[in-house]
Amino acid sequence: MCGIAGIYNSKKCAEELKQIGNKFIQLLNHRGPDGNGIQLFSDHQRFNSCLTHNRLSIIDLSSDANQPMSKYNSRLWISFNGEIYNFRELRDELHSKGERFITNSDTEVILASYKVWGTKCFEKFIGMWALAIYDKDENSLILCRDRLGIKPLYYKSVGHEVVFGSEPKVILSYSNDNHYINSESLSDYFSYRFPLGNKSFYKNIKSLDPGSYIKFNKNIFKKKYYWKLPAIAEKEKVDIGEDKILNDVSELLTSSINYRMISDVPFGAFLSGGLDSSIIVSEMSKLNKNKIRTYNIGFKEDKFNEFIYATEVSNLFKTKHTQILMDENEYFSSMPEIIKYKDGPLSVPNEIAIHRLSKELKKNISVVLSGEGADELFGGYGRIFRSAYDFSRFHKYGVDNLNKDLKKNLLNKYNVNDFNSEIDFFISQYSYIDFTMKKNLFMSDYSKQFQNNLFNKNFFENEWSNLSKLELHEKFIYFFQKIHLQGLLGRLDCSTMSSSVEGRVPFTDHRLIEYVNKLPLKYKLRFDTKFGKIIESLNSDQISEKYDVTKYTLRKMYKDKLPESIIKRLKVGFPVPLTKWLVGSKAEITDKLFSSNSKTKDIFDQSFLKEVINNKKNSKNAGLLIWMVLNVEEWMHSYDLSAG
Repeated sequence: MCGIAGIYNSKKCAEELKQIGNKFIQLLNHRGPDGNGIQLFSDHQRFNSCLTHNRLSIIDLSSDANQPMSKYNSRLWISFNGEIYNFRELRDELHSKGERFITNSDTEVILASYKVWGTKCFEKFIGMWALAIYDKDENSLILCRDRLGIKPLYYKSVGHEVVFGSEPKVILSYSNDNHYINSESLSDYFSYRFPLGNKSFYKNIKSLDPGSYIKFNKNIFKKKYYWKLPAIAEKEKVDIGEDKILNDVSELLTSSINYRMISDVPFGAFLSGGLDSSIIVSEMSKLNKNKIRTYNIGFKEDKFNEFIYATEVSNLFKTKHTQILMDENEYFSSMPEIIKYKDGPLSVPNEIAIHRLSKELKKNISVVLSGEGADELFGGYGRIFRSAYDFSRFHKYGVDNLNKDLKKNLLNKYNVNDFNSEIDFFISQYSYIDFTMKKNLFMSDYSKQFQNNLFNKNFFENEWSNLSKLELHEKFIYFFQKIHLQGLLGRLDCSTMSSSVEGRVPFTDHRLIEYVNKLPLKYKLRFDTKFGKIIESLNSDQISEKYDVTKYTLRKMYKDKLPESIIKRLKVGFPVPLTKWLVGSKAEITDKLFSSNSKTKDIFDQSFLKEVINNKKNSKNAGLLIWMVLNVEEWMHSYDLSAG
């Protein structure tokens, strides 16, 4: 796990480029404090390029595995962040084709794979990565990112010149250009927690799409997708019987976890006491003869930690367990630090807590396994996914033809008589800040930049058109895999790498995703048939996790392997007591929003914010809204950004 950066086709002289490259290394030191390197290139046409690398040593700790790494008489060079878990199998295959290796690293295997298979090699990799490969003979640069976007990669392309890095900060530091907020990304943030598509929070800085690569060759660049998230129509789903499916998923998951335990340094796991992390710890304990180190963090406020469940699982598998309590003061004092690591507003409130926990676990381990992806893959967000059932009943029968109890329950939840489209309905359920609050939040002059597209509906329309053969439940699950998971993976990368810790996510193994996405819905969300007609008169909130089963396959697989209290736990996420802290809040936290030096006073309506803080605008998401605004204020202040 590392930090990568570089410049391609710059007109800057070699000495200046070296100085800039060394600055990149300093900025990304937290991603790789175990070593660093820089390599300069010239194409003899007055264009210079460079690759830089910060190393967090995980596999092959020797200096032979340092980067940037070269091969084939220094023709190919690479700067690579991530892990290719099947590198040993690939090395054997390449060896049979005549390739020879001088290191035991996965990095060298990538270069050999690229030489033998070209860009087709990316399809062979099992792992997570963001990488840059420079070909001296061609003067070409390839940037590539893993299938799900576990590892970040940002770039800026102006004319013939490209600058890229693991974090936006290296691009921001490259020139004295003014850097402006991408207003569309800011709008996305308040609906979906991070920018949609390939946008970043900065104009002209892009995020490379997951599952894609770009090849730059002088003034030409070509972008291709080597993998796309499977969207399998209902009639093409495969049902080979529950016993066989449970066995197949078990084998794939065990293989995925086993791969992610490959390490030359100590490793452990996050253990919240939820189903997903408990499954990972269960498998790790079975696969490893030594005691697994596990970690959890919570808050002092009542009902805001899960220690009792985590302790139960730890005792069962005899792990070396560490639990930390975090208080309000430590939480908010840590916010500026983690925002500077992320170069933008934080996407999830528990990001700060995971950053704190990562600092603790770094004392003993450098690799940690985490449960991101299980909910998106196996149907864990019951209330939202099940709401598709509400929409289908609205439109199948018409609101006037619904039975009395169902009509009452649906109207109580949605407070509307109809939804114009599937997209409108999905956005209404998915957006974290509802339409009224979001419209009131932004100053009218600033919101004109959104061009009446407050929820970026165009993005969803472009994606939705490719999903016409999917049932609505499956469309919801698809979008959570494609969009929601991105925010969680970004949270994990930032909060762990800020402490020089590598986070690994077994549930995002592409082999597992390709298999599970072929399964019928009943293996993810399943109605409990014994409740029969009761369900027909209830809305999704009333049904979810009471009359149906979320993550059915996982619960069935581990029914006899985990405590019943874990198997039957309801979805709670990772709660942070934002409303208690921020609504009717302490002046020292929110005063910065209303000071004369406020960076956001031309973006957000301050009178509206005061009403929310003083609890005059009662909303279940009031605490989250204030927290997000505080993030934007802190980010703009730290980076000296203006609204213009």
